[in-house]
Amino acid sequence: MERETLLAKLLNMLREDQKADLHAKIEAALAEQVSAAPTPAEGEANAMRFLKDLDIFVSWRGADFIYSRGIAESLRVGEDIWELAYQFKHAMRE
Repeated sequence: MERETLLAKLLNMLREDQKADLHAKIEAALAEQVSAAPTPAEGEANAMRFLKDLDIFVSWRGADFIYSRGIAESLRVGEDIWELAYQFKHAMRE
């Protein structure tokens, strides 16, 4: 899935009043992934992986999501992505 398509999918899950703030946070996280990589190509791959991981966390429901925090550090993702997903969950349309 293309980066912009996946980002649009995620943003469409949000309430309208929450989109701008979380969009900015996601873009900042993606920029950090790109800048931390040794090459631009690796940076883009890392950013895409981050976005896909965020999509996975956001898609988990209820207890599965809460339990995912405990395993976040053992996966290839860190606490920062879980915190962003947590903010996302609170901003979603339901």
